[in-house]
Amino acid sequence: MSNSTQGNTQGKTSFGHVLKYTGLFGSVQGLSMLAGVVRTKVVALFLGPSGLALINLYNTMASLVSQCTNLGVSFSAVKDVAECHAAGDAAATSRSVESVRVWCMITALFGTAVCLMLSPLISWLTFGNHDYTLSIALLSPMVGMLAVTGGEMAILKGLKRLKRVAFVSMLAAVASVVVYIPLYALWGMAAIVPALLLCNLLIMAIHLYYATRVMPWHCPLFSRKALGRGVPFIKLGVAYIVSGAFGQGAEYAMRALLLRDGGMDVVGFYNCGYMLIVSYTSLVFLAVENDYYPRLSAVMHQRTLMNDAVNKQIEVCALLVSPVLVVFVLLMPFVVRLLFSAQFATAVGMSTCAVFYMFFRAFTLPAAYLPLAAGHSRTYMAMELIYDVALTAAVPVAYHYYGLNGTGWALSVMGLLDLLLIHGYYRYKYHYQFRCQAWHIYAVQFALLCGAVYAALELPLAPRCMVGAVVALTSIWLSLRQLNKETGMVAKVMQRLKRGRTE
Repeated sequence: MSNSTQGNTQGKTSFGHVLKYTGLFGSVQGLSMLAGVVRTKVVALFLGPSGLALINLYNTMASLVSQCTNLGVSFSAVKDVAECHAAGDAAATSRSVESVRVWCMITALFGTAVCLMLSPLISWLTFGNHDYTLSIALLSPMVGMLAVTGGEMAILKGLKRLKRVAFVSMLAAVASVVVYIPLYALWGMAAIVPALLLCNLLIMAIHLYYATRVMPWHCPLFSRKALGRGVPFIKLGVAYIVSGAFGQGAEYAMRALLLRDGGMDVVGFYNCGYMLIVSYTSLVFLAVENDYYPRLSAVMHQRTLMNDAVNKQIEVCALLVSPVLVVFVLLMPFVVRLLFSAQFATAVGMSTCAVFYMFFRAFTLPAAYLPLAAGHSRTYMAMELIYDVALTAAVPVAYHYYGLNGTGWALSVMGLLDLLLIHGYYRYKYHYQFRCQAWHIYAVQFALLCGAVYAALELPLAPRCMVGAVVALTSIWLSLRQLNKETGMVAKVMQRLKRGRTE
């Protein structure tokens, strides 16, 4: 085999690997998201926009306090446990797991105490009064539960039990549905705090049960030796939680400002639109953390391989997400009524305007992992801070002047600015080069997405359906053709079908 042919084969194998794991994690996590869809539907039917907004504010508050107090154990511990496990040292792995659990217990107690003490301040900052102080104080154990759950999940990830991670996540999502339905059906808004506490307690118990079956809990709760061994990954985690706190803080601040300017229903509509266009279409990006990030870390110091890894991940993300976004935009009115209720129809325009945010994210996210793979936590934090500050200012201002649709356009514009900033700066810092071999496909997909948005916002039903059908089929055909060109997946599917018939 010639060198050129061999290189081409290797390229196709690498592309196929990216596509395979993107599809694997996306499909498995899709089951968990299906349970989340049912849970959201229950909330929408029984509590309406105000209830959805209040639940989201409570969850964002708890996540923010958790991010600020958990010392990043749920992120940094994965690397520590994984290194010990990869070395085949069972004793070192056990000690690492013990350290993770001890630090998680300490941060759980600390986070709970912080939330309890700051509940009057949190209520005032969020709602402009102290009426919700008691509810926030009652929710303080939720912060501790998040810390313990994150630690046990980190242990499973570090031990490479990815199938168990996916199964536990799916089981936790289903359990939350079982909790929510009877409580909200019987007691409505009054059940929000008990439901959140019971749900997080159940999720924590599920994670503890499956993680301790893999690595039983032998260490005392507050072992000094385990504390000392955990200092290295705590130092790494602190840098990560700062950047995480930026993101959670931005989400929290945006919703608080929207609450002050538009009221609880506006926050509910914004959450609905954001959930539709960001959460439900992010399945394409789930493999980035689970598969792509470790691969990128391994080749970070080899410029050619690094560029190849980033560009292949971008191409897969862009080809997969483009037709999903086009179809999602055209079906948005139906999707909102299916997943939420007719009360949330106001969110259709906002989520349609925000669709470009996810398109730009397909090009941004793979490159955004470069500083993490290089161990440059300060660079990562600085870029996150710039983006979060700009986003926190842009969304409320856009709502004030242009209404709910303005928040969607603000997200799209900020997605483009983030893309330009990251690609521009990382080209200078890491010598990263965006490969434009498939630029014509990206350009056509972007034009098709623009056509879908125009049809959804401006055209009556009949012409919208005709234009939408042409645009959607074209987008799907383009992506499938390019994916088949890179991986030969059609031939592989046909071979499997022939084998099945033969057998």
